Amino acid sequence: MDLTTLSASRRILLWAAVVSGLLLAMLDQTIVGTALPEIVQDLGGPGWYVWAFTAYLVPATVLLPVAARLSDRYGRRHVLVAGMGLFVTGSALCAVAGSMPVLTAGRAVQGVGAAALEALSFIVVSELSGAGRRATGQAALSAVMGFSFVAGPLVGGLLTDHVGWRWAFLVNVPIGLAGMAVLVRTLPRQFGRHESRETPLDLLGIATLTVSVGALLLGLNRHQQLGTWGDPASGGAVGVGVLGLLVFLQVERRAVAPIIPLRLLRDRVTGRILLAGAFATTGLYGAILLLPRWYQLEEGTSSTGSGLRLYPLLIALLLAVNIGAVAVVRRRDVRGPLLVAGALVLVGSAAFAALDESSPGWHPLLAMAVLGLGMGPALSGLQIAIGRTSAPADLGAAMSALLLGRQVIGAVALAAAEALHRSAAMEQGPTAATGTTVAWVAGTGAVVAAVALLGLRGRLPEGPAAPAPSEVTEPRGVASTSGA
Repeated sequence: MDLTTLSASRRILLWAAVVSGLLLAMLDQTIVGTALPEIVQDLGGPGWYVWAFTAYLVPATVLLPVAARLSDRYGRRHVLVAGMGLFVTGSALCAVAGSMPVLTAGRAVQGVGAAALEALSFIVVSELSGAGRRATGQAALSAVMGFSFVAGPLVGGLLTDHVGWRWAFLVNVPIGLAGMAVLVRTLPRQFGRHESRETPLDLLGIATLTVSVGALLLGLNRHQQLGTWGDPASGGAVGVGVLGLLVFLQVERRAVAPIIPLRLLRDRVTGRILLAGAFATTGLYGAILLLPRWYQLEEGTSSTGSGLRLYPLLIALLLAVNIGAVAVVRRRDVRGPLLVAGALVLVGSAAFAALDESSPGWHPLLAMAVLGLGMGPALSGLQIAIGRTSAPADLGAAMSALLLGRQVIGAVALAAAEALHRSAAMEQGPTAATGTTVAWVAGTGAVVAAVALLGLRGRLPEGPAAPAPSEVTEPRGVASTSGA
């Protein structure tokens, strides 16, 4: 079934529903962070502070490939509508919560729904768009992600300061219900089914992936709170996560229909794209963690004011997402444009490394703008590359692996940024420590991504890779025009 044959009006409605679902899922990660101090003060239970974050983050991350894989089996519409329904239910539960345990439970339900919304938004838009519009679709969704990262704290601050924290959750309900209605009306029931229901479901793979990535995220999150790896809740959980991932790799080697086919990771092209995608935007995580806090604690700005000061990063990111998408599609080359973008990240990192107490107010704003210009192309360009080099039956697994890697390495970047900042602040002071930390986190990610991209040769195919003759398709690499 070809979504490109839908009428223009149905296509617009479907686009709006999918984008609104992704926007809700991504914004909720950052809006609630701003509102949470007041939520904890209102409902009590400061010990639940970290769990309100973790309850959302863990399922929203670990279930990305699970949601994509289930949609291959049961169709995109069933999983996407179920995800939006869970997200709306969790939002309503949070909005009426009278205690932190209830709110945390609602956040967990939201997280399960968010995994489906995030994973399937990119997959459906890639399938919805014709070859000539696929870059536009991925650029639009990447722009939504970038907007959510930066605008979320500002929106959360405005809602909390002026109408109350419960509206940070209530606003999701009517938008989510409208999106569900549109999806049921416009998205074909069986669209996206690439796997027979007779194929054994990889339950052991789902279990080991959930436990291992969940433990890893819990440990990294707790390390930010405790500041030590010696505690079982931090270092112990990370150790369990790493061992679990090793077990997961063994399980996937033997699975009939693995959640994440290991051949995607071994493939010379797809593996490098996934590695670059995981590391290219680590600077975004570091900047969003440290810069608002620095502005509030050291510069004396309000929550809303600190959010406004991130707008150079937001505007540059939105521009670069679209510029990068156009460059990748026109050149049919992901390596060249993204290496240039990575060089910009290094320039922005150098600017942050020079930040100190004597720096003028425009210095961090300019550094943010350069970082945004450098990281934006990776958000859109690598997703376009995955769509072009993956066979249709592999698109869900490949796209969800890209998103999962970005989230997990982002969590690692947050933990590393917190630890580095804590150490540097004692020697350099808070301002220089903030600049140094953002510089190291962003620069390291850019270098790793560049090394991965340097191994790519040839041009991208005009459209998605064709399926292999067998039911289990192999992803096709970059179309070789250089003998590689």
